[in-house]
Amino acid sequence: MMDKITTIIVEDHELVTIGVKSKLSHYKDIDVLGTATNGEEAIELVKEHKPDVVIMDITLPGMSGIAATKIITDNFPECKVLYLTSHIDEESIIKGFEVGGCGYLPKTYKSEELVEAIRTVYTGKRYLKGIVSEIFLSSYFKSKQEQEIKEKVPLSKREIEVIKTLTTGLSNKQIADKLNISLRTVEVHKGNIMRKLKLFSTAELVIYAIKNKIVDVNTL
Repeated sequence: MMDKITTIIVEDHELVTIGVKSKLSHYKDIDVLGTATNGEEAIELVKEHKPDVVIMDITLPGMSGIAATKIITDNFPECKVLYLTSHIDEESIIKGFEVGGCGYLPKTYKSEELVEAIRTVYTGKRYLKGIVSEIFLSSYFKSKQEQEIKEKVPLSKREIEVIKTLTTGLSNKQIADKLNISLRTVEVHKGNIMRKLKLFSTAELVIYAIKNKIVDVNTL
């Protein structure tokens, strides 16, 4: 028996809701468990049904779709939120992803695009079409993460690069060659890093780098 992707639709315009339900009814692997017209109802439906995917409008009466998404993703991290919206400004889209949204689809979508989007976010991937591209978001999240690191500890860009290479197990000489700097410079950077972070071993540095998302544990 085919596993179905369970969904709920959050939309305050009845005709849009009817249209989305009608289009999804033609696909055997997608099941609509319920509909909500505002953020509060959406949260209650998620609590009740724990759907795989929430199809979320951004502009809703009262609580916005973005605010509702934050509550949903904070409390039900396995639930994926796909924005289906007429909002195409970058600020709204970025904010939507910041609070845990996984995909974005304009309301000018075709049926096949909606189904593709649902299936994509269900697997844990981001779905982006139109104005907001994967390249744009990847660049944004990378720069934001590096900024957060710099705000926590006054590390230079070069020091962050050194940390990344140190955690891979390379020797100081190999790091110097990789970064095209002198061995003495590597040693100075390493000493400064350990002093700033108040660490005493490479093992502690690896743990720090993982906790602060400087490196991905899966790449070590």
